[in-house]
Amino acid sequence: MRILVVPLAVLTLAASPALADKKLDDAVAKAEEQLQKGKPEEALKTLNKLVEQNPSAEALLALGRLQERLGELDAAGEAIGRARAASVSAAPDVKAQVLAASAQLALAQGTAKDALEHAKQAVATAETPVTLAALARAQVRTLQAPEALKTAQKAVAAGPTSAEAHDALAEALLAVGRAADASAGFRKALELSPRLVRARVRLAVALLLEGKTAEAVAEARKATEEEPKSGAAFAVLGTAILAENPKSWNDAIAQAQQGAFLAPRNPAVQVAVGQIFAAAGNFDQAANAFRKALDTDPGYGPARLALVKAQIARGDKEAALRDARQLATDMPGSGEAQRLLGELLLRGNEYVDAGNILERAVAAAPGSAETYAMLGSAYQFSRRSEEAASAYQKAVELAPGNTDYRTTYGLLLGITGEHEVGVAELRKVIATPGYKSSDAHVNLGWIYRNMKPPKTDESIAAYKKALEINPKEEQAALGLGWAYSYTRLWDESIAAFKKAAELDPKVAGEAYNGMAWCYIFKRDAAEARAFMQKAQAAGRNDTRLAENIQRLEKAMAAGGAATEDAIREAERQQDAERQRADRIDRLNRDIQAKNPAVRAKATGELARFAGDDAVPALTYMLTTDRSWDVRIAAANALGSIGPAAKSAVPHLKAIMNTLPNESINMTREEMEQAMKHEDLRRACRDALQKIRRG
Repeated sequence: MRILVVPLAVLTLAASPALADKKLDDAVAKAEEQLQKGKPEEALKTLNKLVEQNPSAEALLALGRLQERLGELDAAGEAIGRARAASVSAAPDVKAQVLAASAQLALAQGTAKDALEHAKQAVATAETPVTLAALARAQVRTLQAPEALKTAQKAVAAGPTSAEAHDALAEALLAVGRAADASAGFRKALELSPRLVRARVRLAVALLLEGKTAEAVAEARKATEEEPKSGAAFAVLGTAILAENPKSWNDAIAQAQQGAFLAPRNPAVQVAVGQIFAAAGNFDQAANAFRKALDTDPGYGPARLALVKAQIARGDKEAALRDARQLATDMPGSGEAQRLLGELLLRGNEYVDAGNILERAVAAAPGSAETYAMLGSAYQFSRRSEEAASAYQKAVELAPGNTDYRTTYGLLLGITGEHEVGVAELRKVIATPGYKSSDAHVNLGWIYRNMKPPKTDESIAAYKKALEINPKEEQAALGLGWAYSYTRLWDESIAAFKKAAELDPKVAGEAYNGMAWCYIFKRDAAEARAFMQKAQAAGRNDTRLAENIQRLEKAMAAGGAATEDAIREAERQQDAERQRADRIDRLNRDIQAKNPAVRAKATGELARFAGDDAVPALTYMLTTDRSWDVRIAAANALGSIGPAAKSAVPHLKAIMNTLPNESINMTREEMEQAMKHEDLRRACRDALQKIRRG
């Protein structure tokens, strides 16, 4: 959860560099002393008197900062507005400080557009650590995270001891998904300026993203104690309380609503309130809070994202997908907006499109392990196993403690042929203190079963361990059935398949199919046919199985050696099927080769061996490959599959409707590109005809 918070003043009311007027310096120091003694009214009187005597930009700025700290945001806005007017003829450094303060206040109760404009003007007037920090925070708010990171790094380089600069850098790190680095950055800012409450509030958010809920609650509570008028601090405290203990909803909403009372026009606070309502299923109240945030800043990204998530929670998937597409278009620099659309596409089995969107998401937020994991899943379902393994490797690097990511990574290593490395990774997962899931054992069983030659004893042991941990693990039962069949333990295999079918109807077709094969080898044609029919009813239609049952029935009727011949043929066909699977695995690697000729050749073979299973991978190659020849080969391969490739039709049409880039004075290279483009359009047209005609 992302919550942007109220920009608060630093340790003192004065900006850096120090104000030149001694009378002004003395008044500011006196007000700070009064504030520390718990006399905020006296501090306000001191600075109001100063402004009455000398309404300079510096005095008005100091007053505005104090009012902001005390939660009097409207008054602060008036004072800083007067400071801007008074700074027209002031020194550049003073004018820049006023503009930076204006940007911070706009983030508290205004629009990101205004904040960015003020921050840009501040930097243009005087490029200092403070103005660069203000610009970085505005860039974060306007969803320009990569640019914000560069600006913040520049601020720290210009002011290594500037708390504002380190705070802005941490904010930018948080925006690109690097929560742990952000936490360290916020702590550095607090070390330099212990009363920089904004940094403490954001530290709590970073800790939440790291899963350190107890620490987040402690930091947020401390922030409310240090700045009891900070609406942002109370909002984050409410969020942290709920994350630590979902049963503490009443306390969480009370804290967040206190934040909304203190800062009613802070969009981040309203989003926090809405998120807490949404957690309890109060979607109407949540939506009202999100809309309040948008009333203040119509372009506020987190509020728009939250509304889409509320649609998802209500089950309105069609509207959520429509609005998520619009968000991704409107906010190309938001990793979260891209990730949300990618996730919805992934859930809808639109794997190629999901992969394209999630690639943008990791580019915008390269520190998000979750996004890399989603990208890996999209690649895997598109039969791009090598790239899937690389994406999950990155997810593991970013979140080494996440055993789910490591479990999937281990399996992908096995799928890509790195069996021993995959086994080692899964063994590490299993050895993790407190690990109690069956998943790593299931994946380990799969790798052992698919080694060349298979390690069937190890596979059986792994599957048994998975079932010991979770007796309802249907994938373990299914894998155990196949592992037993490799050792010709037909009765044990049948029992395992039967258990899998009982556990989950979704795998019943595969389980019944396995049982039918076992009965063939037990020379029981009647039972083999009965379970084949059950498999077909469950959606698993294995033509080789039907052929072998028919062959066995005829052989048994003929008697003699014919039965044994039928059994040997069944064994040969099973071996052929395993070899086919191996060939598909090799082709999946070939379509990712560096050599375009290898990729192009692999497309046709993949279509021939994998059939409609190859459609996602071929569609991806059609739309993204850098080689025209590979894209043409992919179109031809899709056409060869026929009607089963209908999911590729929108992509084929889109390419057909894209005209080549032609002009009067084209270079030879441009002419060749235009000719290749036309060849691709022709291949797409031919493929469409075959898909429709079939």
